Amino acid sequence: MKNISVLCLFIALCFSVSAYSQDTLRLFGHKENQNPKPPADTNIRSTPKPEKQYNPDGIQTLTGPGHNVGFYFGFHSEYSQIAGYDAFGAGGTFAMIINHGLAIGFSGKGFFTEPYEVSNITHTSRNYTGGYGGFLIEPIIYPKFPVHVSFPILIGAGGIAKSTLVNYNYPYDYTDVYVENAEAYLIFEPAVELEMNVTRWMRLGLGASYRLTTSLEPSAFDTNPLNGFTGGFSFKFGKF
Repeated sequence: MKNISVLCLFIALCFSVSAYSQDTLRLFGHKENQNPKPPADTNIRSTPKPEKQYNPDGIQTLTGPGHNVGFYFGFHSEYSQIAGYDAFGAGGTFAMIINHGLAIGFSGKGFFTEPYEVSNITHTSRNYTGGYGGFLIEPIIYPKFPVHVSFPILIGAGGIAKSTLVNYNYPYDYTDVYVENAEAYLIFEPAVELEMNVTRWMRLGLGASYRLTTSLEPSAFDTNPLNGFTGGFSFKFGKF
């Protein structure tokens, strides 16, 4: 009877050690035992996954992982009012395009107003002429869509002149022009533009902007003759 009791105790001890060993293996996670892999089917060819791009220092850049850089040359024409008179302008832009969605470059514009009559006896008239230019930054929303929106912002400087035109009449060869006053200013011009992808290398844009300038000398000019809305259209050629 004593021998049977010892035998039963030995068998119980063996089962306890086995159970404890299994619990220990689960605790320390032997993955090869937990999730056995199914046998590979040699008849099915696996497609290799593309390698993920890895940035070891973790720094994110404007160009992103694609590093796509384009460019464009732009030509635009516009209408506005300067000191209450109709004004027409034209200019050009060169910009680099980063990942299709952000253009950074330089833009410049020139403008003039139609002459307004001062004296019909001496055939004397006056007008405003000038221009400005500077740094351009232009976020582009959904650039790959046929019709999309961009938000050009120009920050720069320029100059304006008020001139007297003597003997102003057609033909203009007999007109004498005298600059009465001229002054420089700083300018900030945000805009919104509706663009259409005409071809892969050409875009047509319709837009509006608002000019904000530093004040001019009130004895020679209106304080802010350039401030106001401008509307126009543009053509852009390049690699978008």
